Amino acid sequence: MIKLFTSLLLCAIAFSATAQTQPTTPTPGEEPYGKIGMNEMTMKDCDFEKNANAEVLFDKGVIKAFPRLMLERHIRIKVFTDRGTHRGEFRIRVQDDGTGNPMSDLQVETFNLENGKIVTTPFDKKTLFFTKVDRQTKEIAFAVPDVKPGSVFEVKYVSTQLPYAWFFQDNIPTRYSELESDYLARGNVRTVPHVRQSYAVDSHQSDDDKQIRVMVNVHSLPDEPFMTSAKDNLERIEIYPDFLMGHTWNLIGRALVNYGHFGSEFDQLLAGEGAIIKHAKGLSSDDERIAFLFDTVRNSMKWDGMTSFFAYDAITKAWNKKSGNSAEINLVLYNLLKRAGIKAFPMVVSTRSNGKMSPAFPNFLGFNNAVVYIPVDSNKFYILDAASKYNLYNTIPFDDLDTFGLSVDPKSETTKLIPIEDAEPVMQSVFVNAEVTADGKLNGNAEVTSDFYNKIKAAREYITDGDSKYIDSLRNGDNNIKITSFKMENMDVDTLPLTQKIGFNISLAGSDENYIYVTPNLFSFTGVNPFTSENRYSDIDFGYRNDHSISGIYKIPTGFKVEALPKNITIVMPDQSILFKRTIAEGDGTITVRYLIDHRKTVHFAEDYQDLRGFYKKMYELLNEQVILKKG
Repeated sequence: MIKLFTSLLLCAIAFSATAQTQPTTPTPGEEPYGKIGMNEMTMKDCDFEKNANAEVLFDKGVIKAFPRLMLERHIRIKVFTDRGTHRGEFRIRVQDDGTGNPMSDLQVETFNLENGKIVTTPFDKKTLFFTKVDRQTKEIAFAVPDVKPGSVFEVKYVSTQLPYAWFFQDNIPTRYSELESDYLARGNVRTVPHVRQSYAVDSHQSDDDKQIRVMVNVHSLPDEPFMTSAKDNLERIEIYPDFLMGHTWNLIGRALVNYGHFGSEFDQLLAGEGAIIKHAKGLSSDDERIAFLFDTVRNSMKWDGMTSFFAYDAITKAWNKKSGNSAEINLVLYNLLKRAGIKAFPMVVSTRSNGKMSPAFPNFLGFNNAVVYIPVDSNKFYILDAASKYNLYNTIPFDDLDTFGLSVDPKSETTKLIPIEDAEPVMQSVFVNAEVTADGKLNGNAEVTSDFYNKIKAAREYITDGDSKYIDSLRNGDNNIKITSFKMENMDVDTLPLTQKIGFNISLAGSDENYIYVTPNLFSFTGVNPFTSENRYSDIDFGYRNDHSISGIYKIPTGFKVEALPKNITIVMPDQSILFKRTIAEGDGTITVRYLIDHRKTVHFAEDYQDLRGFYKKMYELLNEQVILKKG
C-alpha cells in the first residue's frame, strides 16, 4: 500500500504551462515545426473574439501508451498586444525522480516580421531554469525569446509524464485544439471529458484504441466574479492512469494512514504540549477546548505559504521551529486535539481554488490540503485549518466550501467522503440612524454587524490594508461621504460577531434649496453589480448564503416633505433561489427603510446566467432608488 501511494506522489504532475491550448492553416494541427505562414504573421486580431491580447493558433497533443506513456505537444501562439507577451512565459511542473530533464526534444522559436520578411529568433536551452518544489516535483521555467506584439512563437516537446488534463480552452481564445490518444486503454489510462462545447471532430477507431477529439474557435475563459478554479470550468478531458485511481476511497484512506509523510505523524509528542493539554482539559466544554487549541496553534505557528496534504518535515520539527506547510500545522493541531480528548480526525481536501473532487472517481490526484474534521453531532461538524491567521474554529474555511473532504480514522483505517457545505444563511446587518439637514447634508451613525465569512473578510481587509485605507474604502469611491469616526469591536473574539461603528456626514449629490435626494442604501457592502457582462462562461459559486439586512431611520428636516417615496416591493428569481424585499414607510417626520437579500442556494449554473443577470440588474436599480424631499 505504501508503494502504491509513493507511486502516486512520484507520478502526479501539475500541468500548468502558462499557455494551454493548439493547430491552424493550411491543415489544422499538421503544420511542421518552424513553418510559419505570412497570413499568421500579418494577423491583426482574433476574428472570433475581438480585442483578445493573444490567440492560440493551434495546440496539438498526442498521448501514447507504447512503448511507454508519453505526451507529444506542439503549440503555436500569435501575440497581438503588449499584454499578450506574457504568454511566452512557461512554467511546467514535472516529476523529479533524479533522472534528469523529463522533457526531451524541447524546441522553441519566435517569429517576427521585419521589413516584410519573417525573422526567426532561436531559443537558448541554457536559459532553462529548474526549481525544486518539493521532494517529488520540480518546475521547469523558460521564456520564449523576443516576444512582442505581432510575434508568432511555438513550443514543441515530448514529456514522459502525463498531464492531469488536456485543456481545449485557455484564458486567451483558441482557434484549434486537438487531442489524439493512442491505445490508452491498453496502457491502463482512462479519459473523462468535461466539455460543453461540441467537438468539431470526435473520431474513434476499433475498440476506442485510437481517438481524436478537436475543438475549434474556443472562446477564452475570462476571470469571472464568483468563479471557483479555472480548472473546474475550462473545456477539458481529464486523464487518469488506473494505478493512481486508488479504486475505492477506503483503499485511498488506508494508503494515507500507512504513508510515511501523513499517517506516521498521527502520534507525535510535541515539545511543551503537557501544559497546553492540561489547560485545555481544564476548560468546561469541548467548544472551549477546540477554540483554545485552535487559537494556540494558529497563533504559535507561521504558515510558510505552501498548501499540501502531506508533511514534508516531521511535525515535531515544524512545531519546534514554529513554521510549516498547511499539513504540518494542521497535523500538529490534530495531535493536540486528540490528546485533549476531542474526537477529531485528519482530513484531506481539494480546495475550491484547486478544483472540485468528483466522488465518482476515487483518486489521489485532486487532494492539495490537509485539515482537521470534528463531528459535533449528526447535523454539525467543524473543519479546522489553522494555517491561515484569519480562519475561525467555528467556520468552515471558505476555500473548502462546496467540495469534498476525505476523513480518515487512524484506528480502524475507515474513511468517509464528506460533502463540505454550509447551508445556513450568513447574515450581514446594517443599521443607519441619520438626520437629513435642510442644506442637503446627511449626518448620522451606522452599525455593521458581521459574522462568520463576512467577519473573516472584513478582518482580513482591515489588517491587510491598514486602518486608514480600510476606512477610506467604506466610502465606496464616493467623495461626498466623510467618515467622522470609526471603531471595530470583537475582531479577535471568535465567538462574537464583528461590529463596525461608523460616524459619517454626506453631502447629498444633486440637492439644492428646494429638493433633497437621499439614497438609503448606505454601508451595505453590496458594492457594484457583479453580473453586468452579457455572457457567462463559468458557473456562479457564491460559496455560502451571503444574506444582507439593511435598515435605516432618516429624520426629515423641518420645512420639507416627501415628494417621492420608493414603493414596497418583493422580487424573486424564477427558480425561487434569491429573494429581494424592500419595505419603506413615512411617519412622524421620519422615513424608515429595510432591504432584505436572501440567497437560498449557493451555486448557479452558467446556463441560468441570463435569469441571474436580469434579477441582479433589477435588484441594484431598487437598491439605488432615491427618496426625494421637497421644500414647502
